[in-house]
Amino acid sequence: MLSAARDLDALRDGLARWLAARPGARGPVEVSGLRKPGAGVSNETLLFDARAAGGPPEPLVARLAPAGPAVFPEYDLARQYRVMERLAASDVPVPALVGWEPDASVLGSPFYVMRRIAGDIPSEVPPYHAFGHCLALPPDRRAAMWWSGIETLARIHRLDWRALGLGFLGEPGGGTDALDRPLDYYARFLEWAREGGEQPILDAALAWLRANRYVPRRIALCWGDSRLPNVIFGPGERVAGVLDWEMAFLGDPEADLAWWIFLDWCHSTGYGIPRLDGLPTREATVARYAELTGAPVEHLEWQEVFAAFRYGVITVRVAHTMRAAGISIAAPDMATNNVCTQRLAALLGLPPPGAAREVTHVSEVTARVQFRLTGPGGSEWYLVADRGRGSRHPGVVDAPDVTLTASAADWHAIQRGELNRTEAFLGGRLRVEGDVSLLLQLEDMISKLAS
Repeated sequence: MLSAARDLDALRDGLARWLAARPGARGPVEVSGLRKPGAGVSNETLLFDARAAGGPPEPLVARLAPAGPAVFPEYDLARQYRVMERLAASDVPVPALVGWEPDASVLGSPFYVMRRIAGDIPSEVPPYHAFGHCLALPPDRRAAMWWSGIETLARIHRLDWRALGLGFLGEPGGGTDALDRPLDYYARFLEWAREGGEQPILDAALAWLRANRYVPRRIALCWGDSRLPNVIFGPGERVAGVLDWEMAFLGDPEADLAWWIFLDWCHSTGYGIPRLDGLPTREATVARYAELTGAPVEHLEWQEVFAAFRYGVITVRVAHTMRAAGISIAAPDMATNNVCTQRLAALLGLPPPGAAREVTHVSEVTARVQFRLTGPGGSEWYLVADRGRGSRHPGVVDAPDVTLTASAADWHAIQRGELNRTEAFLGGRLRVEGDVSLLLQLEDMISKLAS
């Protein structure tokens, strides 16, 4: 998550040597355009182009095991590679693999390389409900994107995982074993992540999940991290690639459906951001999924609680790790009062951990964002967003709703796309105080007024 600083020149040289030594390589390889995309916090991803002597540049992606504090207790990059290797023989589109390298001395961590699929990926930070390709689409094309994702989810769940050789993920036994295994894993994860702190809502949710177990109707390959930002969309908003298999498991496929629905709610209404028009409702999504799979959706309530619990455990780990690194977090009580514990309290009838966030429509409010850019070329200016119309002003504004601080060099690098904003935030180079949800909604406006 909070990865140790890596020398990009050393990474570029290491990748070039590794590619040149691959079977079938024809002489030296030139690596260029090395950069980190806007992505999540559980792994390290590098985009780059590789050119062999006399050949055209080939767009590639490297996925590295984290070199710093990790989100998950264990991080099995080889397992991810094996899943994608097996899926290459299926009709689920995954990136073509170039190779796996277990030797950490090459780049500082084990890694694998895959070919890059052209297309658009919905934004994760800021959420696609407030920024990027999905926001720019008309409602009917957003709906097409959503339905193509659900069709792909159903396709994953229809795979013959035994024939594909995916049994190494751990075939569950009979009865409730398909639920007991992930419950036991996340119970251990919670004990590790809580660092001795109280987690009353997560503990109550775990007790409820254990008390309300059921016997799944079917066992399927579960993607594990099913959500729009893990999908590449090609022409016609059709799925061109399915990414991030680090959480894959064998179990009840309703878990993937619940995760898809919960994460979409979490990154919109849960964070106080209006959900985009055109995206289908929960009810329509469940009905379409059942139609595509030919199986009734019977235990979505249990799986939604489990989704909120799982993401809540991850949030605890992220909050503690950020605090230890001296990085500003959304609220001092983020580890116990967050979108996951708020949702669990509502689902289970528990006392809420704090006041729920109201959905804020930036087209209906006036907000002030203060920018403090330090160092050479630094300045102070602020943005006023008045019911959806933005204006930029020099100096300092009284009582800003949110304040952003960064060096001028880092800020301009972010605007040029040379520095990933998530990486800058997690590395302490971009500091935010105030209403983070409001800032996320204004990201598109900020980008236009930042110059």
